[in-house]
Amino acid sequence: MSKFEELCKAYAASRQAYRESCEACQDFSEIFIQQMSDYLECPIHNQNQKFDDNGILYFDGAIDVCENPENPQKGDRETVEISLSVNKVIDNFIVTVYPWGHEFKILIDEPRHFEEAFEYIFDRLQSAYTGVSLLPSEPDPLPF
Repeated sequence: MSKFEELCKAYAASRQAYRESCEACQDFSEIFIQQMSDYLECPIHNQNQKFDDNGILYFDGAIDVCENPENPQKGDRETVEISLSVNKVIDNFIVTVYPWGHEFKILIDEPRHFEEAFEYIFDRLQSAYTGVSLLPSEPDPLPF
């Protein structure tokens, strides 16, 4: 095998690993959004997905909040977007919540890891409306 062929083989393997990582991140983002939807007991839409050059997936979870959940058509409502990224590192996924930059290391078969992320997101969203964080040592967030 020539040096050029070796180089091309290494490139092909690198591209394949990149594609597999991107696919794993995309699949994980769908699982993450579905489980967060179950946790918060409301529909959440996975949108605005894009990859950077390093294979990190950036995406938003969109939640429609309203004044009256029993009758959402009555009263004011707004869509809240939760900006997230996911990066696959070996068998773990690193989920980052923006703009706070808070990272969660999540093993896909460890529900507790998901719940820690969901509780943090819930607290950030709720405290944006109330001005009070219920998590220890978290500064009060800026409102939307």
